[in-house]
Amino acid sequence: MRKILTILLMLPLIAPAQYFASESDVERLLKADSAALHLTIDNYNFLWNNEFFGPIDKGYTLIGFNLQPALEYHFTPNIKAKAGVRLTKYSGLDKFTDCLPVYSVTWHTDKLAVTMGTINGASFHRLPEPVMHRERQLVNNYENGMQIVYNTNRLFADVWVDWQDFIFRGDNKKEQIYGGLSIGWKTLSSDALELEIPASFTIFHRGGQIDTDTTPMRLFYYVSGGAQLTHHINGFISGIGASSQVLGYKDNSPTPESLYQSGWGWLFDVRLMHEKSSLTVGYWLADGFIAQQGNPMYMCQSYDGATDQKHRSMLTGELNLAKDITDYFTAALTAVGYYDIKNSAFDYTYAFTFILRPDFVLWRR
Repeated sequence: MRKILTILLMLPLIAPAQYFASESDVERLLKADSAALHLTIDNYNFLWNNEFFGPIDKGYTLIGFNLQPALEYHFTPNIKAKAGVRLTKYSGLDKFTDCLPVYSVTWHTDKLAVTMGTINGASFHRLPEPVMHRERQLVNNYENGMQIVYNTNRLFADVWVDWQDFIFRGDNKKEQIYGGLSIGWKTLSSDALELEIPASFTIFHRGGQIDTDTTPMRLFYYVSGGAQLTHHINGFISGIGASSQVLGYKDNSPTPESLYQSGWGWLFDVRLMHEKSSLTVGYWLADGFIAQQGNPMYMCQSYDGATDQKHRSMLTGELNLAKDITDYFTAALTAVGYYDIKNSAFDYTYAFTFILRPDFVLWRR
């Protein structure tokens, strides 16, 4: 144990806290223009390797890219439509895994945006890692439905519905919906000190009344809340931070089938930052916690359901390296370690990612 902590603390402090930054997504969403045609590209090329040997999850490697080119036309400064395609391709496969249509219409002001169609998903929602796995940003960030975003210097709020599976009358499957509310409120913001209160409430539903599928309806609730304190410093170490969040889970299905029908978790971490960089060491304590779209390493039941561990206690260490080559191109390297205290098991992830996100003006009237 002491050796692992020593190695983590000796890693260089040149890593961003989260290189899938949703701040740039918000700026793009609220950007005003008029009578202009834009070409936007969202491209992630990734090598994501999970070296998992413990009982909770098995190791696997993701290598490939997803690409989302789209044309965006601004009818007025506050109304725009986007149309494109989302492609996912894994190395070693000859065909695309996903080839999906992208279309959305957005009405917005400088603080508020309402979108119907393809919405901003995955890391945009700013949910805790046990609730929303960051890996989804690379391989499964395609969400459709409705989204309302409000953003100021002090408050970020995201309300969304992701309609994951639609049904017609007589379909032999159930509709599937995921949505919720995520907020971040900066109660204190100065040059030296920043205090943010994050909170979220999300719902996962699988059901319907017009299908012929006889499997029981499923309904899950997730809540989280906490505080994040950051002290800004002038020097090589640009900031010191700490955060604490409490998470809750409830299986509210009419006929619950989950191993644990309710559970909770506590996530605590401290970090050092250098400009956009950080090194994070954390602790996870959980009792009966399960999340449909969370990181499997934080669950109290294995991904395949074969192993359960109602009480979890885990140390984590995270190092990210990122370099903004241009305004729209970033190269990123990350390494995450998970130490299961009860089982004395150490698992880890390392990844390398190219992020290309340009926005070109093709035509303007």
